[in-house]
Amino acid sequence: MHERIVALWRLRVAGFAAPDIALAALMLVVAVLSVLTGNPDEGPVRVTLPVAVVTALALLWRGREPFIAVALALLAGLTQSVLAQPPGSLWSLLVYGVITYSAAAVYAEGKAAVAGVAMVAGMMIEERVRDGVDYLFIVLLFGGLWLLGRASRLWRSRVRHAEQHQHDVARIAVAEERVRIARELHDVVAHSLSVIAVQSDAAAAALDARPELARAPLTAIRASARGSLAEIRHMLDLLRTDDDVAHPLPGLAALDALIDSARDAGLQLEVSVGHIEPLPATVEAAVFRIVQESLTNVVKHAGPAPTRILIARAGGTLTLEVSNGAGTMRSRVGPRGYGLIGMAERVAAVRGSLESGPSADGGFRVNVRIPLERDA
Repeated sequence: MHERIVALWRLRVAGFAAPDIALAALMLVVAVLSVLTGNPDEGPVRVTLPVAVVTALALLWRGREPFIAVALALLAGLTQSVLAQPPGSLWSLLVYGVITYSAAAVYAEGKAAVAGVAMVAGMMIEERVRDGVDYLFIVLLFGGLWLLGRASRLWRSRVRHAEQHQHDVARIAVAEERVRIARELHDVVAHSLSVIAVQSDAAAAALDARPELARAPLTAIRASARGSLAEIRHMLDLLRTDDDVAHPLPGLAALDALIDSARDAGLQLEVSVGHIEPLPATVEAAVFRIVQESLTNVVKHAGPAPTRILIARAGGTLTLEVSNGAGTMRSRVGPRGYGLIGMAERVAAVRGSLESGPSADGGFRVNVRIPLERDA
């Protein structure tokens, strides 16, 4: 039912809004009956009837082009004032008031002011013709209706702005969530596939020479694949769950398993972790993912190069550094991946700073500093 009412309200016939057509039709019936019954008697019917029809139909343009409505109403009223006597019926006063309100509600400030002044001036002239004294009443009534129209326009403008703001916020939230999901998928899948690729090469080489040595790489492949599947399943559960329950983030507790997996992939790791707890969950998650991505890049681009991981806390700053020596794999030139981009986004999310680039010994170095103040 509500949808039907809204559809009828928005219906347009020949460019005119359905509510304006209904209002004009109603006022036309009232105006014609008023003229034909002579209540009030404002002069010859041959003059007052056309004026009544034009005045009532002027309401058709109140929402489409209020200046036309103002012009028609004033022209009809002045015509009757010259040929008979000024309109004094209640319905004509109502039409003038609706047109004044509509012009103020539709137009911007400049046009609305012109329309308002024109309506008040027209009413003043009609009042002067009938030798009336209700000038103050005209100013107060039509000035008040004009101000009411301006207030209505301002309110509708604020409502539209609020709706647009909500729409923009929703779009930004969706975009941020898409980036977050892409970042998580990249970190999980890239690390697991890198380990699987290295271990599959080792297994293939072992099968040709010493098949019994292929068991360890295959075991590492199975563990990495199952771990990544579990993380992906966990992320899918988060996407399908529509609630506010806080879900655990990967943190420092999972760092040992990550380091063991990297060592199984052939990396020579030197790990130094100082006394850094307790840390916020978001910071722990960022540290874990940055270490994970750094090790993935070492496996992909440097091979089994000596790698050092340093995590230390000094005062209110947490320092994370992952550096590797010169790799045994030839560098591949290609488009920039999303790993460093994801690192930068994670560091920015915890208000930290990131420095990354080649080191003097031909390797690569990632250095992250994260503030741990209470407001971080």
